[in-house]
Amino acid sequence: MVSETDRAPVGPYVLLPIETKAREFLAKTLLGCVAAEAGFHVVVGDQNELLRYLSYLPRGIYIDKSIVRTKIGNFRRNRKLGNRVVAWCEEGLSFRVPETYLRERISRTAFGMVDAFFAWGSSHAELIRQKLVAEPEKIVCTGNPRFDLLLSPYREIFEQEKEELRRRYGAFILINTNFTRYNHYNGRDFVIRNLKEAGRIQDASHERFLVKWADYLGEMFHRFVEMIGKVSQAFPGFAVIVRPHPSESLDSWKQETRPFPNVRVVREGNVIPWIMASEVMIHNSCTTGVEAFVMEEPVIAYRPIVSETFDSFLPNAICPTASSTDELISMIDTCVWKDTGFEGLVPDRGECRDVVGQYISGLEGVTACDHVVARLQEILAAHPELLEEGMQVGLHGLVSRMRARAVSVKRSILHGWKGRKWLRDYMREKFPGLEPFEVEDAVESLQRATGRFEKVRVYPFPKTSSCFVISKAVL
Repeated sequence: MVSETDRAPVGPYVLLPIETKAREFLAKTLLGCVAAEAGFHVVVGDQNELLRYLSYLPRGIYIDKSIVRTKIGNFRRNRKLGNRVVAWCEEGLSFRVPETYLRERISRTAFGMVDAFFAWGSSHAELIRQKLVAEPEKIVCTGNPRFDLLLSPYREIFEQEKEELRRRYGAFILINTNFTRYNHYNGRDFVIRNLKEAGRIQDASHERFLVKWADYLGEMFHRFVEMIGKVSQAFPGFAVIVRPHPSESLDSWKQETRPFPNVRVVREGNVIPWIMASEVMIHNSCTTGVEAFVMEEPVIAYRPIVSETFDSFLPNAICPTASSTDELISMIDTCVWKDTGFEGLVPDRGECRDVVGQYISGLEGVTACDHVVARLQEILAAHPELLEEGMQVGLHGLVSRMRARAVSVKRSILHGWKGRKWLRDYMREKFPGLEPFEVEDAVESLQRATGRFEKVRVYPFPKTSSCFVISKAVL
């Protein structure tokens, strides 16, 4: 039960912001429970609210989801307030162009400000080291808490939601899309325009490359629209659920699929129960293809066009591949009607598992959450000042807090004056709020599934509406 508290207990603390609720919330709640079990108090909640109140929060270890250049200001602010910073990269498992990934997602300056970077696996770590040759010991292969949820006993918490989806939609075919650079929430030219405004396009040649990439995904988008129509006609007794990437426009998909009566465009909740509930999932270069493989759920990569430059390797390499709608429909038919089912289509699982093992740590033995928390404990041992009460001590701490508050107020005023409604709407789409019962239910479901976390409780954090403390302390 969520308990009331008007004070923050003495540390150690972990500060755990959530940007995209559907994708991150449950995994970060799990990480919060593991950290609480190890003795940490974990502040988890809306990233924007947590940053807004950062100067009011206890000193601790701040965990970010990336080390992009835009994080430098937040990292610097955390360090001034006495926090340590660690990070992973949510996009580090399935990206299309390694050179562009390193350019856009990996900042040397941001990396220099973290105490540890949690890589998805050995392949990801090696790629990062190609750019960040300094301090390689910071890079730790842990895997990602999101993938802990795919394993037993954690995945059992999705059984009830899986059955609810089947009751709501009946038998359905799931199609996950990943075409943000063409079909962004804020318009089809947003990604390139945003990169240009941020000074992240190097020259005309780089811009032409990005345009070519967007054009490729645009062609894939329309090939998917065509495919969805044919699949809906070939399987009229099934619902066809289109689930776009969190940063994609729902309206575009709704408009394009409106002629197909059994097609629904839905983006709600965690993707895991949707994969589990579907008869088969279809994707192209999407992380959900890897998630389906790990859970041993039916999955097909649809690749009507192919590019060695713009396609992601891992998601397409570990599942059956269809290059035409006729071939895809035949594969779906095998999955839903034939006695052999999906097992008749799968490539060699042993070889695929070996490939996945190079890309993802934590699928066997020590889980990602336990590995991350072990490193947090090492950081705490190296920085005993994190155990002191309060954010900072002395004049320096007071000045840092005043500056941080001034920056927060300035940003709020400027955003209000500029009327950036699109930004507020986009942030609300990614994080529509977090209620106490949601955190409570998540913790209780993890307790039931695992038999762990018996003493872990949830408390609202003072002054905030969407931030909570996960702790085994009595507050």
